[in-house]
Amino acid sequence: MRSGSAVSRVDIVYRDIVAAIEAGAMIAGQRLEPVRAAAMARSVSRETILRAYDKLIAAGMVYAVRGSGFYVGNHSPSAAPVERSVRKRDRSGELDSTLLIHSDHSADFRPGSGTLQHDPASQAELARVVRGVIASGSGLADTYGDPLGYVPLREKLREQLRTGGVVAPMENVMTAHGALAAVNLAVRALLRPGDPVLAEDPCSFMHISALLAQGADILRVPRAPDGPDLNVVAELCSRYRPKMFLLSSQLHNPTGTSISLHKAQRLIEIAAEHDVVLVDDCSYSDLLPPASMSASVPLIKLDRLRCVVHVGGFSRTLGAVMGPGFVVGGEEQMRYIRLYRLASGIGNAILSERALYRMLNEGLYRRRCERLRTRLAADRVAVKQWFSERSMEGSLESGGMFIWQKLGTKVDATVVARRMLSHGYLTAPAEHFSSSAPWRSYMRFNVTTTTRAACEALERCLSDPGK
Repeated sequence: MRSGSAVSRVDIVYRDIVAAIEAGAMIAGQRLEPVRAAAMARSVSRETILRAYDKLIAAGMVYAVRGSGFYVGNHSPSAAPVERSVRKRDRSGELDSTLLIHSDHSADFRPGSGTLQHDPASQAELARVVRGVIASGSGLADTYGDPLGYVPLREKLREQLRTGGVVAPMENVMTAHGALAAVNLAVRALLRPGDPVLAEDPCSFMHISALLAQGADILRVPRAPDGPDLNVVAELCSRYRPKMFLLSSQLHNPTGTSISLHKAQRLIEIAAEHDVVLVDDCSYSDLLPPASMSASVPLIKLDRLRCVVHVGGFSRTLGAVMGPGFVVGGEEQMRYIRLYRLASGIGNAILSERALYRMLNEGLYRRRCERLRTRLAADRVAVKQWFSERSMEGSLESGGMFIWQKLGTKVDATVVARRMLSHGYLTAPAEHFSSSAPWRSYMRFNVTTTTRAACEALERCLSDPGK
């Protein structure tokens, strides 16, 4: 369990200068310390100072004069830049699920975060790869590229699928700007307003948002530790004839569980019998520990492009802003998804797709995932040990970045989340993933952002209703 994360040197320089300007210690027109001198005084590189000065220019605090240097702009504390004023917006008391992805809270205050917090070495590795792509010129093409995505990357993904026993035509392997974008493409292409559709309970609030945006009639299926309740699936299919079941076979969000092989095979049989498309969001699958890989596989490996549309993504393993997604399916589904891919925009994520291809092709991605799994395992043990020491029920996840923890039999996780928010901590209570009473006492924890201080704050909020 982490005790906290360090602020970058660039941010330290930036904040120091902003504080000096806002305190009046530096006035409009005053020249900033020359880059070389500032670097020597702070024992940092000149690049660090330049990046901090560039950030100040972007914030409207400083301007540059060619050949002369950097100067304080006509800034006053009352005219704060947009970035700072947005941070000051009063959102106290809000339990908005989107804040788990788009939040101004620092990582140490987001135990419920939906994004994986990467260590500095992993961030530096990705930065080197991106710089290499830019230097080669391949990430700055003057054309939009192939409408279905970067061809070498798609071929590499197709090769990986073939290794797993799935033979997909090249035109049925398509990239997207992220896993959620791929899910949205499938939903928009295959559903019409009013169509009945199955979704797990609990499930990602982004799945529900995608379905609601399309006007679907959502029917919830309870999620058990080994996958969705198949009795409920069969009953709903017989009664309502749903067009689609949107689910996650591996490292389900928020529970972190994976579907068993037996249940996966039976689910495919039910879907085939009732003509239901299974959209399987496997965007967390690369975080699955090796020990769990033999007990669960993505549905596409059992279905072989009949009724499964497989969605993958790399935003967890690479980073939120650099992780492309992809979608694979049979021709019956993909012919419509391809149309919507073209209608949704003609551009591709050229830079991120080429960076991902380079990492896959050079073996960097495989080693990155191995390091991530090792780190997540250690983080998960530390957080679970803290819960165990306080006599909380054990969670049943099969790995990954989330722990779906029951806080207590009579505990309302939403109430606890509001108390935590009053202390500055952003958590993920069950209400973001389900409205069902059985899950009321549960809360999702991200093992990469759950610090000891956050756990101690949680303990205070649980022990004293007034805190």
